[in-house]
Amino acid sequence: MVFSGFEGRYMVNEKELERIDQAAGYFERYFEFEDAVTISKENKEYLKTYIHDNDYVVKSFDIKKKCARFIGISALIAAAAFLLLWLMLGSDLIIAVTITAVVIFICAAGFGIALNKYRLTAAENKQVEVNEGINEQILILDDRIKQLERQRDDYYNALGKRVTFMSLEYMRNIEQIKQFLLDGKAQTCEEAVDLFEESLLYQQMTDIMTKSEKIAPVQDDKERFGDPLKIIKENKKKRRKEKKKKN
Repeated sequence: MVFSGFEGRYMVNEKELERIDQAAGYFERYFEFEDAVTISKENKEYLKTYIHDNDYVVKSFDIKKKCARFIGISALIAAAAFLLLWLMLGSDLIIAVTITAVVIFICAAGFGIALNKYRLTAAENKQVEVNEGINEQILILDDRIKQLERQRDDYYNALGKRVTFMSLEYMRNIEQIKQFLLDGKAQTCEEAVDLFEESLLYQQMTDIMTKSEKIAPVQDDKERFGDPLKIIKENKKKRRKEKKKKN
C-alpha cells in the first residue's frame, strides 16, 4: 500500500482512472439519448401551441369589431358625400342627395362586411391547413420519440454489462466517484463507489437525524434505520460475490 502525502492513502491509479473515464463516456452517450427524447417532447408540446380550433380563429379575428369599424368609416364617407353633393346641387335636390348618401353608405358598409367575412373564411381555412401540417409533424415526432426511447432503453440495458463496478443509478454522480480516485482515497473504481455510497448514506442519515431532532424520537435510530456500517459491509460482500460470478 503506497501513501501519497496529504491527498490520500494511494497513488492515483491511471488504469482505474481510464476505466472510470470510459464509463463516463458511456454515460455521456446515454444522456445524449435522454436529451434527444426530452427535446423532441418539448418540440411536440411547442407545436401543439399552434393548433387552434375554429372558435379560437373566430374569436381572434373579432369580425363584429371589424365590421363595426367599417360601418363607422362608411358613415363618414356617406356624410362627406352628402355635404359635397348638397354644396354642389343645393337644397332643392336634398332628397336626391340624401338618397345618394344612403346608397353610398349601404354599398360601402356592405362591401366592408362582405370583405371581412371573406377574410374570416380565409383565416379559418388557413388554420385548418396549419393544423393538418402540425399534426403531420407531431406524428413524425411521435415516431422519432418512440425510436429514441427504444434506443435509449437498449443502450441503458447494454450499459449494465459494460459498467460493472457501479450501479447505473449513480450515473450522474460519476465525477464525484472519480474524485475519490483523484484524491487518492480509493485505489479502484469499486472502492471509490463504496466511498461514495458511504458518503451518500452518511448524508441521508444526517438529514434523517436533523429531521428527527425536530420530532420527538420514538425508538433507537439503529432499530429504525438499520446499522449503516452493517449495510455498507453487506453491499461490499454482494459486490464481491457478483464480481466472482462474472469472472
